[in-house]
Amino acid sequence: MSLGQNYQLAQIEKPGPVLLLGAPGVGKGTQSDILSKLWNVPKISTGEILRANVSNGTALGLQANDIMKRGGLVSDRVMTQMVARRLGDSDTSIGFILDGFPRTVRQARWLDSYLNVHRRGAILGIIVMRMDHQRIVERVRHRSVCPVCNTVYNAQLMPPKRNGRCDKDDSALEQRNDDSVEVFQTRLNVFRKETEPLIQYYRGQALSIDIDAEQQPSFVTRDIVEGLTVFRKRMLLEDALPESPS
Repeated sequence: MSLGQNYQLAQIEKPGPVLLLGAPGVGKGTQSDILSKLWNVPKISTGEILRANVSNGTALGLQANDIMKRGGLVSDRVMTQMVARRLGDSDTSIGFILDGFPRTVRQARWLDSYLNVHRRGAILGIIVMRMDHQRIVERVRHRSVCPVCNTVYNAQLMPPKRNGRCDKDDSALEQRNDDSVEVFQTRLNVFRKETEPLIQYYRGQALSIDIDAEQQPSFVTRDIVEGLTVFRKRMLLEDALPESPS
């Protein structure tokens, strides 16, 4: 068995690299938190990486901060260098969960190349969380967050034990500014323009797993784990089959 096959075999028990895709408000943050604890692997968010580099004053953080102060968007070059450094940390050895990266087909191609070079035999499991956009808007209207620990609640799906108070630190819950209906519709429009082509890119490689995100979070988690396990076994089997003679 090859080195690549050994790595893939390990991913049947361990998650390997996982990417969560879906519209804003579909529950990616909730699932990445749950799966991170379940598998004991890090959740890697570009927002968190960016904030860490800026607050720590790294060379990349200084570049990004300067760009953002001028109202610009952080370039793919800077963002991918930050992600590469984070993926090089030891806690990613058995797997990691990507939330918010890649955002574009160009970034996806970079990630493919990175995994081919640095994680030989690793197969990225792409989880596409699906939900009707009007249902997402309705869900977001009931969402609130703790300003201290950033725990997210939903009055319909995951309500706090005390109305309007965080279960962990009793802070008053707040609604995010970008969760207003008007702002959220703009975010959905950006998703349609930028992220849908990314989903189609992965569909073209037959690498994505569709998940019904309208269920209770625990059922979504179950479907992700089961779908990813079947996917890993199938990919390992296909890799082990001898090539047909030309």
